[in-house]
Parts: sequence; C-alpha cells; structure tokens
Amino acid sequence: MNVLLLCDRESAGNGLRGSFLDLLANAGHDVTAVTLSREEIKPCLGCFGCWVKTPGQCVIGDEANSIAEKQMRSDAVMLLSKITYGGFSADVKSFLDRSIQNIAAYFEVYKGEMRHKMRYARFPIFIVAGYGDASESERQAFIRLAQRNALNMRPASLLALTTQSDGTIEETRRPILELLEASA
Repeated sequence: MNVLLLCDRESAGNGLRGSFLDLLANAGHDVTAVTLSREEIKPCLGCFGCWVKTPGQCVIGDEANSIAEKQMRSDAVMLLSKITYGGFSADVKSFLDRSIQNIAAYFEVYKGEMRHKMRYARFPIFIVAGYGDASESERQAFIRLAQRNALNMRPASLLALTTQSDGTIEETRRPILELLEASA
C-alpha cells in the first residue's frame, strides 16, 4: 500500500516520525514522509482560486500543491500532529487549510449535514494520530475534530487516535496496522 505520512516538525524532532515510518515500512508499505512547516506553506488566502480559477490547484503555487497531489495519489494518508489545545499543530493546520483544493466548491447533504461535494472519485484512507501531553478532554476534542474534518473528504476508512506520550507509538501500533491490513 502506498502511504503518505504527513507530520509536523516536532514529531520529526522527537523521533515519532521515524517510529511511524519504520512501523509502516516494516509492515511492507511503500511510505513517503513529508515534514510540514507553516513557514514553507503559506497561509490560505481564502480567494477560492483553487475552486474557480485553477480547479484542484492552489493559485499560490508553493509546496502545498505537490503535497496535495501526493495525498490524492496515495492509498492511505497518515497525519501526525501534536495536540494543541485539542486541535492540530500549526504546521498541520497550515496544510489542512490549503488542502481544500482537494474538495469541490459545491455543497450537498451528506449524512444529514451540508458538506462540500467530492472533487475526486475517492479519498485515501485517512489516519490521524495526535500526540503529546494533552488532557483527556483535549484528546477527545482532537479525535472529534479529525472526525469532523474527514466528513468533507469522505475517506474509505478513518482512524483517529491519540497517544499520551511523545516518544512511543505502542498505543497506536495495532489499530493502524489492522486498518491498513483490512483495507489492502
């Protein structure tokens, strides 16, 4: 399975990126890892150019376009983010804001709610892993946020989970591998 691992800079520095990379590669997956940086990915302008001027491509034209393209060509995307007050890290949030190019501007009712239509026929399996010394309420808010964000993307499968510590992936290993194995 072709897996895109998107992670924030802190996870690259504390060893989590490498741990998840090893986990996925040792399970036989072809993994591409990208460390996101809010300094390299400019903020979304809110211009809707990716919807009307250059559909599917951000008009800013920086690294976010190539990452979003890799995202849609992957079988699975794993997002690794420090939990920040129940939300995503600034690095991950910058990319997520810019990845709206992968959904359509039009709306429809999906699961009883107004949501964006899908731009593409499918969205990859989506795994969101939050880490860090967060409270239980922050961890639950993070999981809920990941689930709500995924409603616009409509991945074939979604796994949102957290790990309390910064240096281990033991709590997340089994559910991630089970999801990928079941989806292969």
